Amino acid sequence: MSATFGLQEFDPNAPPPPVEKCDVSSFAKLRKYRAKREEWLGWYGFRKDEPNSIEGQIIRMTFEDMSYRMMTKPRGETSQDVKIAARNGLLAHMLDIGYAATQILAIRRLLDKGPNVMSMQRLLNKIRANRKLITRENYVAHDGKPYDSEGWRSLPPSPLIQFWESEAPELFNYRMSKIRHELFDKLSGVSATSRSRSDLISEKTFDRLESWLRSAEAEKLVTMSHKFFAHAADSASRGNLILSGIPFADIEKAQRAIVRVERAITDDILFIGVAREVVAMEPLGFLNALGVCRA
Repeated sequence: MSATFGLQEFDPNAPPPPVEKCDVSSFAKLRKYRAKREEWLGWYGFRKDEPNSIEGQIIRMTFEDMSYRMMTKPRGETSQDVKIAARNGLLAHMLDIGYAATQILAIRRLLDKGPNVMSMQRLLNKIRANRKLITRENYVAHDGKPYDSEGWRSLPPSPLIQFWESEAPELFNYRMSKIRHELFDKLSGVSATSRSRSDLISEKTFDRLESWLRSAEAEKLVTMSHKFFAHAADSASRGNLILSGIPFADIEKAQRAIVRVERAITDDILFIGVAREVVAMEPLGFLNALGVCRA
């Protein structure tokens, strides 16, 4: 059956075929999966008309982090007898407090558990709640790829297939099917010899992603946001918590966890197949006109 699905001409911009032309056992479940997948990717993908997309939030968070580090780097790498703007007390204070505030609020937003927000936490929660829609067959064949990655072997022989076998250009869809099966093996914990169309992503996979997001460092930053940045908590609410220096290591670990979960969801669970950078722009010319402080 699947041999009829694998020779479609590859076009990355082409819409997926109707569900009735996909190699799945339940068209109704595939419709629901497609709708949910489109909704989740809509929350995630950067676009100009949506200022709060998850990808946009991550780009801003990492770009602002990079900008701060570039502007403060001269503090420790310039001779002490040279007066530079980076060592001006007022400028240094504003840069430091601005960095702490923007990073903590960015991390807090991405970890927000609210029901009507666009955050990594909500995206992870919604995907987990709908994990029964992400069957192996929907994962592999939702966009017209053949479920059976070895189905090409039953095709009529052609010179290219005889020479290149599975690497033949017209077998791209079969190669993608194979890649998806192998990745789903890891997500589900099911071996290649025990595959079933109804396999699901394991709960352990979601537990691991949750543990990355909710690290002790991230939770501490979220608490700091609640008590000092987004709100001005009174002494009874703050308890023994004080606003002191925010360790770079805590921010870095929370940032790294957010990006790891983002890539696990988009590259592995939703398999968007799009290469991209975390900071989606080159830092060229950003330091022009930054002068020396003469005061």
